[in-house]
Amino acid sequence: MLNWLSRLFLRRHEVAPRRRPATASPVRVTHDDKTITVRDGAEVSTLAWADVASVTVLTTDLGPFEIDLFWVLSDRDNRSFLTIPMGADGEHALLQTMQVRLTGFDNMAVVEAMSSTGNGVFQIWPAAELV
Repeated sequence: MLNWLSRLFLRRHEVAPRRRPATASPVRVTHDDKTITVRDGAEVSTLAWADVASVTVLTTDLGPFEIDLFWVLSDRDNRSFLTIPMGADGEHALLQTMQVRLTGFDNMAVVEAMSSTGNGVFQIWPAAELV
């Protein structure tokens, strides 16, 4: 009589394939020893490591359902810059490289930015001449 109940609990559930969240970024960031490259569809932007003068994190109040954190890497004149949304493919590897490569990289400012739920600008790494 309770066979239906035992079958319900003993039934094997198929695991659904993991789907990419709707808010996942289509942006891909790669880097090597000389350059950082950001691809967003057909658009490709590059910045040489030697030209990186500032790393800033911009946050918005749009989370958690929209991307609400953006890395901005810019040159000394603010003429060339890269904008990388949180969740971009390769973002974590870039962060690890910046932590090693950019002396004085402010990890506490990164934590503060990641904790932000509002609109904000967090200076993560300026070049020594800009401080």
